[in-house]
Amino acid sequence: MWRALYIWLGLVLLCSAQAAERLRLASGDWPPYAGRQLPYEGSASRIIRAALAEQGIVVEFVYLSWPRGLEMARRGHLDGTILWTPTPERAVDFLFSDPVLHSEVMLLYRQDSPLYGKPPRAPQGYQIGLPHGYNYGEIPLLQTLLQQSGRPAVKIADDGQGIKALVQERIDLYPIDRHVGRWLLTKLGKPAEVVQALEPPLRTEPLSVLLYRHKAGASSLQAALNAGLEKLRSSGQLEAWLHEADTAVGP
Repeated sequence: MWRALYIWLGLVLLCSAQAAERLRLASGDWPPYAGRQLPYEGSASRIIRAALAEQGIVVEFVYLSWPRGLEMARRGHLDGTILWTPTPERAVDFLFSDPVLHSEVMLLYRQDSPLYGKPPRAPQGYQIGLPHGYNYGEIPLLQTLLQQSGRPAVKIADDGQGIKALVQERIDLYPIDRHVGRWLLTKLGKPAEVVQALEPPLRTEPLSVLLYRHKAGASSLQAALNAGLEKLRSSGQLEAWLHEADTAVGP
């Protein structure tokens, strides 16, 4: 009798596991928010996984370059991609979740190559780097600084390379999320007097999960994810996880 009961319970659990909806979302390395080597795969990944788990949905993060991940999701090869700003162009192919977090885009510059004035001006020959695949170059102040420098921007593969180029004096200025820049500089062991941030932020932008809108049930997935995010936000857990990851690399 007990053996039959255990078999029945096992079948119930197996069926439940098989019934759980699974999502495959493109991600990339962007510490402290996302990364395969980070605890919980990063603070944003932790939030997204927990929000979906609240609704009985299992998520797998597929690591690609950020532009390739966006394109794979746009073609429907993945269910979506994480940590992108909603835009009218992206709305053609995606539904947007509520913001997972808000990114403060800062200008980092070398202390020995500062900007002067208010608003700041770039000296002739000032070399600006821009991360490949992002639209930071559309920010009005950056456009003005590029014109003043008289030099085209250097396109850089990712933020890790951008910070290294800044520290190694191959570029003078680089736009980056405040916490990503802080994390990368701390890991490189570079003190604040070597690289500094220009205040205030260039802009603050929401970062959401983009869900492939042509997938059956996409609207239901969007609603489920938003419900999970709201539960984490209202409990204070969402902000706590972001703060925990940011402070883990030091003051």
